[in-house]
Amino acid sequence: MRPRTKRERLVAELSSKLPAITEAQIKWGKKHCFTHNAYRCKDEMWCSECGRMWVDVTSQKEGYIRCPYCGERLEIKSSRKKKLCQYEYMTIVTAVAGFQVLRHVEIGKHKGIKMGEIFYHSTEVCQQWITEDGKETVMAMPMNMGKNSWIYTQPISIKNSINYYGYNCYDINGYVYPKVKLLPILRRNGLRTSFHGVTPARLIRAILGESRYAEMLLKTKQYSLLNFYMHRGGLSHPWAVNICNRNGYIIKDGSMYDDYLHLLDYFHLDTHNAHYVCPKDLKKAHDELLKRKQKIEAKQRVENERKARAEKMGRMKLDIQSFIRRIQPFIGMEIKDKTIVIRPLESVTQFYQEGKTMHHCVYSNEYYKKSNSLILSSTVGGKRMETVEVSLRTFRIVQSRAVCNGVSPYHARIINLVNQNMNLIKERKKQWKEQPNSTP
Repeated sequence: MRPRTKRERLVAELSSKLPAITEAQIKWGKKHCFTHNAYRCKDEMWCSECGRMWVDVTSQKEGYIRCPYCGERLEIKSSRKKKLCQYEYMTIVTAVAGFQVLRHVEIGKHKGIKMGEIFYHSTEVCQQWITEDGKETVMAMPMNMGKNSWIYTQPISIKNSINYYGYNCYDINGYVYPKVKLLPILRRNGLRTSFHGVTPARLIRAILGESRYAEMLLKTKQYSLLNFYMHRGGLSHPWAVNICNRNGYIIKDGSMYDDYLHLLDYFHLDTHNAHYVCPKDLKKAHDELLKRKQKIEAKQRVENERKARAEKMGRMKLDIQSFIRRIQPFIGMEIKDKTIVIRPLESVTQFYQEGKTMHHCVYSNEYYKKSNSLILSSTVGGKRMETVEVSLRTFRIVQSRAVCNGVSPYHARIINLVNQNMNLIKERKKQWKEQPNSTP
């Protein structure tokens, strides 16, 4: 879009006067932004730097090797790939007229199946102009709708740095070119040539006042914790970091140290005490507390499982008692013809046996808890054929299932036999209701 404010017009003018990316910078990017591999397929190997192929009979599958053509030291990778298509970013950090400028250059590396040599191309796709008060102006090429590729046919122009999703899509974490030129305020706040694994634009904005602890962590050389802090977005125990700084204790692993402090809280150990906050061996201290916590949690799980089993047994006893009361009017009932015999399931054990034999869910889905269902088992010659569910409200067959919820050869006859004797089921239920103290 067109520059509208005084600052945007100044940035657009200064951007047009920036020197072109030099050959030395592009050469550095080619060497340091890409991995250098020798791809092996059987006895053939090809170099990712010059694209040439040679035969190697040593069968070395790991380690490093020198390319016999370009002399580059390559890491061996077993792969059948014949093509190469890689894109990486190189970030050039410079200062212009009171602005801290980040110039992001996209470098592409390509090799086709038939093309022997490696082809590179580079394009400056984005510039971030940041003032001393942390305000940012972005000059960049347009992006496609998915914001995952650039439209190279359009020139760079003023862009909104914050998109609708609430993050800065132009914060590119590229390989930083080693010749860094910084504003005096950034040097005063502790920044030198390394960004310690943090996205350059995010770290610059942080130490210009956007973040509370970034400058302190940078000046005290707590680089691992700085990296963790910038990615996590907060310090859970800032007083512990102050104690480390007073005692000259450098944290080597920021994420592990944060976990260690939470373990200290779990055991109610004093995080204001240098004895705990500055362990001689962080990993050892972390692992010891973790083992103690795991033992406690294991005991808690065993106790919780015991209580859960006791509660389940108590509920199951109540369910069994309720089922025994409901099944009373149907005990001993038998429906049969010359071949088929149908009887109700009269105990929870019979439900278990029925479900195990027929490979269906009559037991696992706790059909014995259904107060308005009567479950019948049909057999032929002592062999189970189908399990029938009858509704005690509508006195209709809900379902009739054979092995694995299938259909037996006697399905139609079983359905007809149950329907013909539905009055028997009604009469049994009615007689039970008429008895005193009955709760069917």
